[in-house]
Amino acid sequence: MSFPSSLFALLAALSCPLAMAASRDVDEHRSADPQGQVEIVDVGGRVDVVGWDKPEIEVAGTLGSDTDTVEIASAGNRTSIRVVDSDADEQHWRIRLRVRPEAVLSVHVPRGSSLSASLMSADLSVRDLQGNQELQTVSGTVTTAAARDVRIHTVSGDIHLSAGPESRLLELGTVSGDLDVDGGRGDITVNTVSGEGKLSLGAITHANFKSVSGNYHLRAALAGEGLLEGQSVSGDFTIEFTGAAPAADYELHTFSGDLTTCFGQKSMHENYGPGSRLSFRQGAGGAQVRIDTHSGDVSLCAHQPAS
Repeated sequence: MSFPSSLFALLAALSCPLAMAASRDVDEHRSADPQGQVEIVDVGGRVDVVGWDKPEIEVAGTLGSDTDTVEIASAGNRTSIRVVDSDADEQHWRIRLRVRPEAVLSVHVPRGSSLSASLMSADLSVRDLQGNQELQTVSGTVTTAAARDVRIHTVSGDIHLSAGPESRLLELGTVSGDLDVDGGRGDITVNTVSGEGKLSLGAITHANFKSVSGNYHLRAALAGEGLLEGQSVSGDFTIEFTGAAPAADYELHTFSGDLTTCFGQKSMHENYGPGSRLSFRQGAGGAQVRIDTHSGDVSLCAHQPAS
């Protein structure tokens, strides 16, 4: 009984050493709307996005394989950039073993553009853009300077964000990556699983922080009618308000952690079972601070700048 020919092809492929696919340079240019939307998808490696004053998009750098190409498509004011494998010779029964080098791309876009990016195993950096940003990566680090609204989500990558005074919506999420945020105000939403969050913000109008085991170190002001909420399982909250302690209603609760403030209030144990609660009113304002943890600690303080 003879083996099928497809099996011989499989065995031959497996017996061959891994083939390294050669990378190649790319330099593509397309005209673009100065206030348009730019989308970058399906790129692995590293992508640097830079805003400039030209009404065009430039994609330059090195592609991961000599069979890869940059595909740039436009529809209305939206331009899409992706890397595709143009090798169409592979059949469904053939196995090709090769190591694909990662792409390294520098993408220049009009400065007024809005950007969305969805990348796989790629680091992403963004600077000099004036539009909104919506960025996602599975296992890469995101470093960006945001002028306006920004949404960033990673799985295992860190987030480094510098937000301008007009950045009034921040939506950040990561599974195991850390967050380092400077600037931004208004509506803030942050979700982590195990990553550390360090945030220095402006005035908060509505903020929600959630974590499983990651700690938050937050410095911010709270608007007169603002709301600050936080929930965690085992993560700690260390919150420092800029200026005087906000005039607000405070409601802090933990099952087995510690509750402390530098305002003088002391936590009280629950009447039934374990747990501590600290409820008090500071001043006559209408703001609210609500923090709830299972085993994490909560620490509140205020920092008055030196006169």
